[in-house]
Amino acid sequence: MTTAARPTPAQMPRRRPAPAAPEAPALDPRPAHRKPWERAILASSLPGNFRFVAIALSTHADGRGHFARQPRVIGLVHDTGLHVHQVRVALAALCSRGFLRQSPADAPIDNADLVLTLPPGALARARRTQTTTNRSSADA
Repeated sequence: MTTAARPTPAQMPRRRPAPAAPEAPALDPRPAHRKPWERAILASSLPGNFRFVAIALSTHADGRGHFARQPRVIGLVHDTGLHVHQVRVALAALCSRGFLRQSPADAPIDNADLVLTLPPGALARARRTQTTTNRSSADA
């Protein structure tokens, strides 16, 4: 019994190109003020470690959301006591969810300059959460 020869990669049919990824929502390029940014972070559904890194990061920002001196990953590791990988993952998640912008955008997170930004709707969610909390504490 003979078996048919296996096709080579060149003989295989071409694959269709993958569909284009949906575009990310447009982010406001202006920096966010520190206090509203912190309220938005605390009202978000981010995991605890991510919020911890975000608040530690915000302590290095001035009131307008700018960093006079970038804390970098190693500085946040010292501030939080978390592992380097945990801080990198948290920063990457904050960037992907629109809470941070890195400059230049293609730089590694270790060397990029960070700017606090608010994703669309985050401030409104933080205000709703704060209003709900204020009402519940007044009812008690």
